[in-house]
Amino acid sequence: MAKPMRRRSPDILVLALVLVGCEPFKLGGGSGMVLGPGQQQCQQASLPGVTPLFAEGPSETGPIIRQREDGVLITEVAGRVRGRHEREERFASFDTRSFENRSYRLVVEDAVAAGRSEIKITYYPNADVSTYGPVTNFRSWKMYGLEGNQNGGYTFHVNQQMRPVSPRQLEQTVTNNVREGRPLRTGDILDFELGIYLAGADPMDPAPIAGGSAYFSDTFRYQVGLGGLTPENFDSTGMLGPSSDARLGGGTTVPFVALADGTPVAPKYALSQVALNIQWPHPQGFLEGRRLFYTELDTGAHVEAGNPPLPLQGVLGPRFNARSCVACHAFSGRGVLPSVGEQVQSLVLRLTGEPEFGDQLQPQEAPVRLARIEPQPVTLSDGEVVMLHRPVFDAGRPLRASARLAPALVGLGLLEAVDESTILAAADENDCDGDGISGRPALSSGAPGEEPRLGRFGWKAEHPSVSAQVDAELEAHLGVGMVASTLGGEDRSRLVTYLRLLGVIPQRVTSPVEVRRGAEVFASVGCGACHLRELTTGGRHPFEELRAQTVHPYTDLLLHDMGTGLADDSGLPEASEWRTAPLWGLGFTAQVSGSVNLLHDGRAGSVLEAVLWHGGEAQAARDAVVALPREDRLALLDFLDSL
Repeated sequence: MAKPMRRRSPDILVLALVLVGCEPFKLGGGSGMVLGPGQQQCQQASLPGVTPLFAEGPSETGPIIRQREDGVLITEVAGRVRGRHEREERFASFDTRSFENRSYRLVVEDAVAAGRSEIKITYYPNADVSTYGPVTNFRSWKMYGLEGNQNGGYTFHVNQQMRPVSPRQLEQTVTNNVREGRPLRTGDILDFELGIYLAGADPMDPAPIAGGSAYFSDTFRYQVGLGGLTPENFDSTGMLGPSSDARLGGGTTVPFVALADGTPVAPKYALSQVALNIQWPHPQGFLEGRRLFYTELDTGAHVEAGNPPLPLQGVLGPRFNARSCVACHAFSGRGVLPSVGEQVQSLVLRLTGEPEFGDQLQPQEAPVRLARIEPQPVTLSDGEVVMLHRPVFDAGRPLRASARLAPALVGLGLLEAVDESTILAAADENDCDGDGISGRPALSSGAPGEEPRLGRFGWKAEHPSVSAQVDAELEAHLGVGMVASTLGGEDRSRLVTYLRLLGVIPQRVTSPVEVRRGAEVFASVGCGACHLRELTTGGRHPFEELRAQTVHPYTDLLLHDMGTGLADDSGLPEASEWRTAPLWGLGFTAQVSGSVNLLHDGRAGSVLEAVLWHGGEAQAARDAVVALPREDRLALLDFLDSL
């Protein structure tokens, strides 16, 4: 239930503290709030003790970039095979048998940092290369601008065969910037792509791989003299991008694959890609985890045609909402609402005080249908009327329920890697600073004798980790865990790897002036008080890819009272509390999911509708949006669509 709060200007608060001789203290965690000693003590007193999700220790793979004693920079790179070049449809999709030995590792040895114009790239495929067929080739120094737009935008200056060392090791050495006709320099972007031929490309190859054998790699863009990859790829227009600020997922940010005019290629796969900085052997775990994600657990059949079934027996429970993960999270995106009168698929009802059905209603117990849509008009400052739509669900009887739509899955690993101290630094449950925002950390039970863990995932932040969310969702939605024969720990681990290492799409700035203006409006109306623009991940996560990343998820991972208009029907005191939803990937909602259904029950058919449903702690920000001039409102929506 919404609680009345007085809003106070932070500037006035700081001025008052200065006048009484107190030195302000700036709170961490990206909130930007300035607190005096009294306010700081109030906030600290309200913070709970929590058990860290991860212990200190080395990562599973070691550093992504390291420097040898001779000064040479070593960068570890990994990936999966692709069906076509980067700006073609089959680049984004996953070819048949993509999970069978079709990942690879690359090691880049960069001597430019040691004063020599030389880079050596070693390719280690997860299957033998062709012995008698074509040799894997190495294309480098992509042409920029109009010249590079020929043949689909993939014209390289150099196309060479790699030197075989063994059936699973090939090498290539680069000594000059051929694009500019000079030695290599620090700051050059060496873009390269492999033309891959695996065993089976020639009938005489020993141990041929089942299925296809001819593929491409990603187009990698290596930062000469600096190490690491960049997602910069707007070279078809003669320039590079995105800027570092637009890399919403830090080093995991994947390139925005588009034609020269900015039209996205295969946009439905925008949230399905491998993190750019993925490390070996994680690509194979990612691909095998994706296989399980796309598998129907009753038959073991892969939902994408042409793939062999996964041997499974007795995994799907007697009560379930869906037969596969992808049935609700299509292309790793959000769920959608059906037409009025139809049964829901990617939305469930969480129950309170309903012993007949337990914690969640399953279709085998009572099918849930979208009964009707209740309209609610809102008039904006310029006279435009926006119609809000509240869905009403019917299970054949009244229930104390909380409707939950399947959320998008991108960026989960990064949010898992944020240290507890960073999240708690933004918490202000007692509204000690008097700004009307009182984010509350969600707590979940820890091990016996331990302090609770900090919740991060789910609409109510009920799950502390990706692993805990996977276990809970498998049991709740697929019945896994309710039967004697369940998925093994290795299967679950691969599924967790897949979800942790989904790459984040960058911010797309097609109208720089409008998007910049929209970002200013976003901040000025107060949206950033809960949708924190920037977080930095810690150094404890077992995956090196997720450590020490500056990311822009636009969330504080805290629970906020969103007012009676957004309260569920659980009847609980926290019925109107919801975790701040991350905004990265928001602009691809329609392309990935097929329609736009935002908020916990999918009621918002547009970003503006979602904003106008905000109440409680967000009431002032919502009212400020209603009062905006039309130009500022459109700029705000352009900004949100760019995320």
